[in-house]
Amino acid sequence: MKPDYIFQRLLLQTLADGSYVSTRNADTLRTRNQMMTFEQFPIISMRRTAWKNALREFEWFMSGSNDINDLHPKVKHWWEPWANESGFIHNNYSKQFRQFDGANHTGGTRHLDPKGTDQIKYLIDEITNNPFSRRTVATTWHSHDMVSPVTPITNCHGSLIQAFVEPDDNTLHLTMYQRSADMVLGLPHNLVQYWAFLMYLAHQGNREVGSFTWIGGDCHIYNDHIHMAKKMIKLDVDKVKDVELVYTPSSDDFKADDFTLSDDYKPIIKESVSMTV
Repeated sequence: MKPDYIFQRLLLQTLADGSYVSTRNADTLRTRNQMMTFEQFPIISMRRTAWKNALREFEWFMSGSNDINDLHPKVKHWWEPWANESGFIHNNYSKQFRQFDGANHTGGTRHLDPKGTDQIKYLIDEITNNPFSRRTVATTWHSHDMVSPVTPITNCHGSLIQAFVEPDDNTLHLTMYQRSADMVLGLPHNLVQYWAFLMYLAHQGNREVGSFTWIGGDCHIYNDHIHMAKKMIKLDVDKVKDVELVYTPSSDDFKADDFTLSDDYKPIIKESVSMTV
């Protein structure tokens, strides 16, 4: 089934059955506990998804850096509101991925304690050496950081990731639970990121790419985005051309430039929407 069609159904359900709630930053239309499964690259073509910038952001997450000066210039501004004067982010995904529980916050320094857990290395080791484990899990949610007075907001979507190897065909499947999903603007980027992450993990673990299942907790459309969501559900997505993500690794590191598209990406709606922070 086309990714746009799957995504369109999610938007339609929220518009039809969602409840209006007031949140810390804006009013939203919200549903709970939604699920989508993709067996091909889930790039949303109803409106433009900045897929390469999404991967540039994810490259930063995978690098372990807490410094926005290490971000690609095209995405650095996404994180500027939460950085201090030197560009340091207290609790972004980089720390959770690569140094879970390993940050020394004394004096607001950037020092990373080597005792922290590298969750990405753990996932790769399990996929490679213990493929049928039920513990091939990583998380970007840290309860201590969430109650910390130091920029607790920066762990935006907060996810739990579990990987599965299918014994019959050596395929790797990824499930991601996302606690909070901005469906019109943020979620399309997250889908691109985690499909690329699936491809990366499959390559590192010598597996074939399988499917990606996304589960959303708080699935919301910001009031300012409702007009766009209504436009998107009316589109004829059968006319959307399928585009695949191609991965040509240049090293063992996750690099945005190692990913290209199989064909021209031609979104239907080119109108942009604003970010709500």
